[in-house]
Amino acid sequence: MRKLWKNRPMWITMTAIVLLIVLAAFTANGKGTGDSLFRTALAPVGEALHSVQQAVGAFFTRVFSPSELEAENARLRETLLVQQEKLALLDETEKENARLSELLNFVEANPQMRFVTASVIGRDSNPYIDTVMLNAGSRSGVTEKMAVITAEGVVGRVTEVGPNWCRVRTMLNDEMRISVMVQRTRDEGMLGGLYEKDGELLGAMLYYLPGEADVRVGDVIRTSGIGGSFPKGLYVGTVVAVNDEGKGTYDAIVSMDVDFLHLENALIVTGVDEAVR
Repeated sequence: MRKLWKNRPMWITMTAIVLLIVLAAFTANGKGTGDSLFRTALAPVGEALHSVQQAVGAFFTRVFSPSELEAENARLRETLLVQQEKLALLDETEKENARLSELLNFVEANPQMRFVTASVIGRDSNPYIDTVMLNAGSRSGVTEKMAVITAEGVVGRVTEVGPNWCRVRTMLNDEMRISVMVQRTRDEGMLGGLYEKDGELLGAMLYYLPGEADVRVGDVIRTSGIGGSFPKGLYVGTVVAVNDEGKGTYDAIVSMDVDFLHLENALIVTGVDEAVR
């Protein structure tokens, strides 16, 4: 008896099969009443099969056909991308406004100087940013030897001019030389040529100072105005090292604040009404 009870599922299945066979036979031999009874008996089974069929169909429809949810997700992704682009553009606009505002403040602080604002359109690196191209030229009154600066200091000098562009030799060019002075002592000298130590660029070399010149680390270096290209008093950089071994190839090393690698805008000095103090 226990064995029969353990095989209960099998017996239930066999009983159901027998009942279905009996119903089928009854339907085959019977007439209207039997046929109606058979359909009534099988109605729940048919409804169950129909429900299963609908569920399966809905599943495959979701798998193989774009649903409304997927379409909505696509629209949301597109909206998100548009908003991200707008935020990126806003961020870039704010950074550009900050750069131009800084230049404007410098211009307003130096009313005796006339400028042309220009954007960097090209860079040459050998091995540093020794030449840049700006989008201002002869049509804007730019000529060779004009000084190019930013609010952070001297950039370089114009060496070649086209109708709407100019080439600028920067302070990172080994051939660049400008007349400068130590702001604290007013001692004058020449600045130019790069100084490297252990493969690292420390700055430009300051030399030709008077024999008894007192130059110290932290001294501010400005243009002296001698030579005519650079107005007097423009900020150049700060002394970061002094040659304590006596007179040699240089007297001190000057570090410049201009970020030549990321330079985007600059001012071309087209004229000076009076010396910068």
